[in-house]
Amino acid sequence: MKKLIFLLLATTFIASCSSDDNNNDDNYYNLQTGIDFLVSNQNGDDLLNPNTTNAYSTENIKIFYLKDGIVEEIYNSNLALPRNFKIVSPEDSGEETYFMRIFLNNFVSENAITYIKWNETDTDTIRANFNNGDNYSILSEAWYNEELIFDETINTLPIIIKN
Repeated sequence: MKKLIFLLLATTFIASCSSDDNNNDDNYYNLQTGIDFLVSNQNGDDLLNPNTTNAYSTENIKIFYLKDGIVEEIYNSNLALPRNFKIVSPEDSGEETYFMRIFLNNFVSENAITYIKWNETDTDTIRANFNNGDNYSILSEAWYNEELIFDETINTLPIIIKN
């Protein structure tokens, strides 16, 4: 009887274990569509710091994606970041300045367009390429107004200079 109980326990234990090689790859999705950058004027003033004169206000910034030839404003009240961006403060990041984290349009793999409308008169463009697969979408390159700001060789936080 003890052998039967041991055999049942051992069989149950072995059946409940799974190796890392069979970890149900269908149960996860690796989504890396965000990019961080600093924004300053020609004098080096941090334009994301609310204490800076003429700083960009989070309330005024809007994000748009170009999808199938149509420009759509991004707003989803169910998300923690309903407009798909965040201004990160030095207190939150440990960095010396504020920076912007934006989640880019990844509805196409190549030349996905995201627009940042800073205010009523100032809009910039980010064009991005992604490596996509069944379980992933990962940013591979990004251009801010046609200037390369992200790829595998760039390992510094890009600085966007605004007039």
